[in-house]
Amino acid sequence: MSEYMETAYQKVKVHNEVEWCEVADPELKSEIEKLLLKNRISYFITWVKPGLFSPDKREKCIFCVNALQKEAAEEAVRPLCEGAEENGREIRFINKKVEKTYY
Repeated sequence: MSEYMETAYQKVKVHNEVEWCEVADPELKSEIEKLLLKNRISYFITWVKPGLFSPDKREKCIFCVNALQKEAAEEAVRPLCEGAEENGREIRFINKKVEKTYY
């Protein structure tokens, strides 16, 4: 008999992340990261390079969070959203399921 037993959970891959918001300003990105870490919200970032004919040549990052933590993330970042547009810093909320598998 083998010492290795396979569990039912080894075959299950859970992908419940959502592309939560998109940011182009590096300072705003850092502020969002600090707030998410402070509130113990797990996340990862994907980078979007501008297209060849795109009018906006800035690189953007997309914050992806667990679907179960999305509301907590929105609550944590709410103070940044209130004054962001007035200062020319834009946070664009996407809220769509991540289509790619990263592992």
